[in-house]
Amino acid sequence: MNNTPRKVKFSTKLNILKKRPFPMLFGFLFTLIPLFLVIVLSIVFSSIGNDTPEIDYELINSQGKEKTAEITDIETQFYVKINGVHPTIISYKYVVNGKEVESKYKVLEERKIEKLEIGNKIEIKELNGNSILKDLKPYDFSIGFFLLFPIPFLIIGLPFLIYSLLNLKNELKLYKFGKVSKAKIISMMPKSGLPVSNVTQGIIVHYEYQTRNGNKIIGESFTTDFSIMSDKKKDDLIPIFISNENEEKSCVVPKLESLRNAWNIDFE
Repeated sequence: MNNTPRKVKFSTKLNILKKRPFPMLFGFLFTLIPLFLVIVLSIVFSSIGNDTPEIDYELINSQGKEKTAEITDIETQFYVKINGVHPTIISYKYVVNGKEVESKYKVLEERKIEKLEIGNKIEIKELNGNSILKDLKPYDFSIGFFLLFPIPFLIIGLPFLIYSLLNLKNELKLYKFGKVSKAKIISMMPKSGLPVSNVTQGIIVHYEYQTRNGNKIIGESFTTDFSIMSDKKKDDLIPIFISNENEEKSCVVPKLESLRNAWNIDFE
């Protein structure tokens, strides 16, 4: 086995992926993009949820002392809408042990607070410096939904992405460590690509080679190197890479990639 791997440039890796673009694109669209959206949306909504203090509502509601507070500001977040309702931040102040304390409380209760105005007195419960508005549960945005959102897309996209990466890994392994040998061309069949873009266009090559034990193997390889059609014909010899672990695995050595990566392989 080649202990020193051949160099493979990034452009060569891209060309391997381009041989099977649909699994790669499908896997990418259904896997990486939803994850990216989840990260972005989580950051955005987490920043929205950080504009009020974190509190333990149940603890304060059960053990807190009732006090009277004065509303100092009422801010409706019109850029956010949950089930048709805009969250509202109520700022208020109250006195604890002769010291004035200011706090904020976010609610999603338009009807219950529609008559509240700045300067109104409101009942709160206070415990250890934290407080809640009495009889009003706080609005607490949970990113749990966004964590669940990509799961269906991942279930669809991951198999395609894994398939593409495994193909890339296997062909790269041949490029880096495969034994260079000669094979006899049996047939070369052009494969048309998509209209306009010509993506997936290439040559399907069938060839015959011998293993170290003398067994004859019929191999098939897809290449985007069209020079093989002008340089070679049926029964001509072409260089191939053969896996050192399983000699039934092989691929045609693409002439262009050999030159690009300086593999110094003889094509004559």
